Amino acid sequence: MSFGEFVLDVDARELRRRDEPVLLSPKAYQLLEVLVQHSPKALSKSVLQEQLWPDTFVVEKNLVNLIAEIRDALGERATHPRFVRTVHRFGYAFRNVNADPPATRTIRGKDARFRLVWAGGRIGLPDGEYVLGRDPGLELFLDSSDVSRRHARIRIAGDDATIEDLESRNGTFVADHRVDGSVQLVDGDSIRIGSVRLTFTAVRSRGSTQTSSRSEQ
Repeated sequence: MSFGEFVLDVDARELRRRDEPVLLSPKAYQLLEVLVQHSPKALSKSVLQEQLWPDTFVVEKNLVNLIAEIRDALGERATHPRFVRTVHRFGYAFRNVNADPPATRTIRGKDARFRLVWAGGRIGLPDGEYVLGRDPGLELFLDSSDVSRRHARIRIAGDDATIEDLESRNGTFVADHRVDGSVQLVDGDSIRIGSVRLTFTAVRSRGSTQTSSRSEQ
């Protein structure tokens, strides 16, 4: 099984990076194999503990330490995960970047009037409401510890686009101004949700002049 520059050789029970073996303890390798085999499904901590230590009680810290070992082997940090995603108060999931590259993944692209782009992906926004947050069940899922589970809401109605904060812990910002109530979005707006920065743009058809930039208003 390959992901990024890595290969997980199940027969040899070995992780390799560009044909070079990557050292993992037996339990860390077992955990990585379980996560990869179930990718992209999120697995609860209790399920993972049962897989690794059947019929044995272990403290949760053991699982946390193994995740840290895997992340270190993969060269990533918990604050900016590339492969191993923390599902807050639930467990962990594995992203296969070969199967679904987040930087190019587009959702709801058809009939979209606007687009939202961030480091984890992009989404086309036709008419409707879109909640942004750390809840993995959301279409606009932002995997960052300083993002609230339901952080903000964007509404699209024709050529009109607005954003409102949903009483988040760290606030929502547009052009570095904190959102209070409902704020109009225009082409080129920079949005900050916790530490995650997103760019809001208009999807223009030929000859379209549907929005003006904030600097022109």
